[in-house]
Amino acid sequence: MVSSGWIVYALAALLGLLFWRHGLFKGLEAQFQAADDEHHHVHRVLHKHPRGGAWPEFKRWMDEEA
Repeated sequence: MVSSGWIVYALAALLGLLFWRHGLFKGLEAQFQAADDEHHHVHRVLHKHPRGGAWPEFKRWMDEEA
C-alpha cells in the first residue's frame, strides 16, 4: 500500500502559500482597515446607483469607482 500522507502536507503547504499571497497573515488591525476601505468603496458605488443593476454593471461601477 502506498502512503498518501505526503498529499496532506502538500495541500497544507499550498493553502499556506495561498493565505500568504492574499495577505491573510497580516495583523488584525490591517485586516480591519482593508475591510473598512472595501466597505466604504461599496457604499460609494451604491450611493451613486441606488436602484442597482445587473452583476456586470456592478462590476464595471466598482472598477470605475476604484
